[in-house]
Amino acid sequence: MSEKKLYLGIEVGDTSMKVALVDASAKKVVKAAVLPTETNPIYDIFLFESTLQQWVDDNEIKDIVATSVTMPATMSIIRKVYVPQEAVANKEQYLKWYMELFTNAEVSAYVVDSITLSGDDSLGYNELIMAVRKEWVDALRKGFRSRVLSPKSMEVDVLSLMNVMDVGEKIKDAVCVVKADFSGVTIVWMRRDELLALRCVSTLSMIGKTEDTAYPILANEILEQMTLVQSENSINGVSEVRICGEMASNEQFVNILMQKLSDYDASLLTSLSQLPCDESVNPVDMICCVGAVGAALNQMEGV
Repeated sequence: MSEKKLYLGIEVGDTSMKVALVDASAKKVVKAAVLPTETNPIYDIFLFESTLQQWVDDNEIKDIVATSVTMPATMSIIRKVYVPQEAVANKEQYLKWYMELFTNAEVSAYVVDSITLSGDDSLGYNELIMAVRKEWVDALRKGFRSRVLSPKSMEVDVLSLMNVMDVGEKIKDAVCVVKADFSGVTIVWMRRDELLALRCVSTLSMIGKTEDTAYPILANEILEQMTLVQSENSINGVSEVRICGEMASNEQFVNILMQKLSDYDASLLTSLSQLPCDESVNPVDMICCVGAVGAALNQMEGV
């Protein structure tokens, strides 16, 4: 495996870790897996590292170039923010002030970062602002004993999905990605290197209900948000929808959601045209681990 350049991506889940190993030299996904954990691994870094190390050892994985972690949008604060021209000179202070407007917690309790989506000094900037609890970031930074497995970066799954569609699919036209996990649904509209809109759908409505009752409710709520984006965000003409996440491996849910999305060109994100999977990768694992693939791409050289 010495000729390979392996990048490991990890997505933190409520009771699992989704992992993906990408070979940069071969430009392919060589492994993907969902590793069950007793609790959210971000709350127990020893569990996080030991579970990951066991998977690496079992699969005889050597020479990992970099490890990256992504967090679900449901575990973070993320907003698309316009910074007006008059605030450009003090952009960081403006974003901090904006952050204080939409959270009742102390800003100091979060690690806040942002990336520029578009704009310039004369017009202002569209910024994507992200905030993750500082205690989680510190735990990942300081809690790992293994230098190889210690994460080199941490991001939110919205960026991971953009990485996947930019690098793995090289999209040209606008596309909508629905990442449906049991802990929450993230819906992202994007073009290449451009975030158009973002919506999250809670899965709390499913609690205490049977699958026959819960799945149609959630599918309706997803469709409702997709419809609202057309009027509230002026996102029109986006017909291609790619579906991934834990619930996308459930045939019953997928069939119900596909029926609701009959007016769209909807398909499951089981493979990537520019980043194919090794034949040993289970498509069910791949569809759950798309966010982890995007995390791996975060550190990959030349992407």
